[in-house]
Amino acid sequence: MEKMMKKVAIATTIASAVGVNAVIDNTAKADSVTPTQAKTQTKTDQVQANVDTAKQDLDLASTNVKEAQSKVDSATQANQSANKDVTEKNQVASDAQVALDQAKTEQTIAENKVKDAQKVIESANSETTKTEIADKTNQLNELKQKQTQITNNLSNVQAIQGQKENQNNKAQSELSQAQSTYNQAEKKVNDLRAKLDANNIDNLTNDKTKAEAKVNKIQSELDMANKANKDKAQAVEAATKKVNDATVAAAQAKANLDKSQSELAKAQAALAALENSKTEVLNIIQVPKGYTLEGLKAASEDNNATFEAISESGIDLNKKFNYSQADVNEKVDYQHLTHEQLVEINKYAISLINQMREHFGLKDLILNEEGLKITKTIADGYQAKRESIMKGNSHDKELLDKRAENIGSSSVYDTVRTNIPAMQVKAAKDVSYREYNSNYISISTMADLKANIYTAILALFFDDSRSNYGHALSFLNKHYKYVAVAPSVIDGRVDNYPGYGNAYINFLDWHFVFPGYTTWNDGKYTYYSGNENDKLNPAQDIDLSKATVDTTAAKAELDKKQEAYNAAKTENDKAVATLNTAEAELAKVSKTSDVKTLQSNLAQAKQELKDINNKLANAEQNGTTLKQELQAANKAKDEALKNLQAKQVDADKANKELLAANAKVNAAQKVVDELNAKVVAVQKELTELNDLVNKGNAAKAELNSLQGKVAAAKENVSEAQKVLDKANEELNLAKVEASQTAQALDKAKTELDQAVAKQQAALDNYNKALNSQKISQEVDRNIQKQTEEKKENKADSGKKSEFTSNKVIKEAKTNVKEANTFKKQHVSVSKASVLPATQLPQTGNKTENQSVWGLVSLAIAGILGLVGYNKQKKNN
Repeated sequence: MEKMMKKVAIATTIASAVGVNAVIDNTAKADSVTPTQAKTQTKTDQVQANVDTAKQDLDLASTNVKEAQSKVDSATQANQSANKDVTEKNQVASDAQVALDQAKTEQTIAENKVKDAQKVIESANSETTKTEIADKTNQLNELKQKQTQITNNLSNVQAIQGQKENQNNKAQSELSQAQSTYNQAEKKVNDLRAKLDANNIDNLTNDKTKAEAKVNKIQSELDMANKANKDKAQAVEAATKKVNDATVAAAQAKANLDKSQSELAKAQAALAALENSKTEVLNIIQVPKGYTLEGLKAASEDNNATFEAISESGIDLNKKFNYSQADVNEKVDYQHLTHEQLVEINKYAISLINQMREHFGLKDLILNEEGLKITKTIADGYQAKRESIMKGNSHDKELLDKRAENIGSSSVYDTVRTNIPAMQVKAAKDVSYREYNSNYISISTMADLKANIYTAILALFFDDSRSNYGHALSFLNKHYKYVAVAPSVIDGRVDNYPGYGNAYINFLDWHFVFPGYTTWNDGKYTYYSGNENDKLNPAQDIDLSKATVDTTAAKAELDKKQEAYNAAKTENDKAVATLNTAEAELAKVSKTSDVKTLQSNLAQAKQELKDINNKLANAEQNGTTLKQELQAANKAKDEALKNLQAKQVDADKANKELLAANAKVNAAQKVVDELNAKVVAVQKELTELNDLVNKGNAAKAELNSLQGKVAAAKENVSEAQKVLDKANEELNLAKVEASQTAQALDKAKTELDQAVAKQQAALDNYNKALNSQKISQEVDRNIQKQTEEKKENKADSGKKSEFTSNKVIKEAKTNVKEANTFKKQHVSVSKASVLPATQLPQTGNKTENQSVWGLVSLAIAGILGLVGYNKQKKNN
């Protein structure tokens, strides 16, 4: 904008310079200046007139704006007042509606009371009510007469009951006394028997027999000693030969025993090495004698203790669980088994089941990859639904979807959430089936996992009496071809131990799932194919051969070595016994018999026999007395027993009669109670009927009052409706008034906007007029200055007359050229020359408008100067 102002100033200066030089160049026509001054004056007057007109227009526009604003203010106030009136009228209408609703409610209540009163009056005055009152009154009188009779009957039977109770108390007392007498007699008999037993006749008789045998033995030894002393040399030689022969035989037997023992140890080591391989360690399930398919089927129909005992003996036969070190070393998380671990446990479990099937001549079950997937999905479903046999849940038919299932369950100690030192926690591999209920079981290795499923299979085969052996028969079902097993684990119980904390127990269920199912009816199975979506591809069958180890040859060799060892041990034991006997005989014959010692022992033994005979004679004499006393005591006991039995008969009879009397009293009491209940019921009904009549009378007396309240309520409704109608009418009028004032306000605002726009236009015109006036004044000052310079130049005009016209023209051209390079110090128009605009709403770039207007004015002035110059040039 500053650059534009400079261009305007330069243009004005050029125009002024041209005009001056034209005057100087035309020395003969100085009067040409006068028209220029006249035109300038006219222009100045026109500019002033424009300013005055613009000022009048601006004042008129401002006045119109004030008037429009005043109208807007008045319209706004009127609209606000109208809206306030609408709000107030709306509240009045709302209150009137509430009053009308309340009046209608009160009218309805009053009308209902009238209807109720009329119903009560009708019911109370009906013939039915009167008839019922009469009937109930008669019925009550009859019942009260019967009440007297049965009450007397009750009193009679109660009196008889009292007599029978006294008789029974007496009989019971006599029975108690007879029982006491019998007990005393029995005690006396027992005491005498104890004394008789303490007399020790039998023991003394035995001692006598032993003492006689001892005397005979010593006498025989003494006789042999006397003879042995004669045949000693010959006996020693024969005994020595026996010892030597026995020693040789014993040495040979010992050598044979050592050899067979070594071979047996090698066979045992070979079998153990084979069984301890990672491939598998299978327990060979032993089937108890009598555990047959026929027995199972019969027990499933008629469960009996005999077969249950046979079946449970299988638990003890197979209580030892074998495991490999490799399984001990493999850690498992039984709640998150890998697919490989699940396949391995399936191979192990199905191989155990197939052992039993092979025993009964059945085909092996097959493990299939798709079947395993189905089984795991079912097990996961139990886990998601938090179902377990341990919680009392049964087989989930929805999850099984036409498949058969066996479930083996156990409680497993959660070692992750709890670690209580006081707990006796054992690894599953170290706990037998019988110990499961008395220990906390933990599972952390593959050996533990296999031990747990091993015990589950034992339970399903041998401890299944409670299920009528249904699980065992499912495993031994000839219709089944496939099976798979998968675990489900849920939170079980929590055992609290003060001072230690909680022990969390998980419930582990093994789900053995068979595609299809069978039913057992009338002694035979019926097979159903089950879920039609179970399409098990034989190509996905899993090879079970790796799950077992062929130990047949090793076991046969072990049995052979065991038999050889047993035979060698028998021979060795026999040889050692023969040698010991020979050595003993040699030692015996080698000794010199001590005849004097034997004679002394014989005399002592005979004295002991004599003492026993004396004791026995005394005991027999005491026993006679005790037997006589015992005989008398037994007689007294028998008499006491007879008396006790008689008193028992009397007591039983008295008790029976008392029970009969009690029954009669109870029956009579029941009749009394029932009659009393009837009296109470009839009395209640009669009271209710009389109350109904009273209520009818009261309702009849109150009916007129209630009807008056209905009429008053209707009047209130009518009045409330009128009030509401009037309020709604006034509200509608107020809304119309508010709408009209809103329209007036919109119109006033529109007119105000138009007035403001016109005011802005007038202001713009006024500012333009002022700027034009300023420019015009600048131009006038320049022209005045030029005029004065021309006058000064006239004084020198005589001196220049001698020049030719060509020279004048040349000088004029020179002056024009110099004028074209004239600097802006002659005329300077800047931003300060533009008057500030009156403050109004901004509608454009005011500075730019002023500058453009100034540029136009300067351009006009410059054109005027050039016109004058051209005219002078043309005249010359």
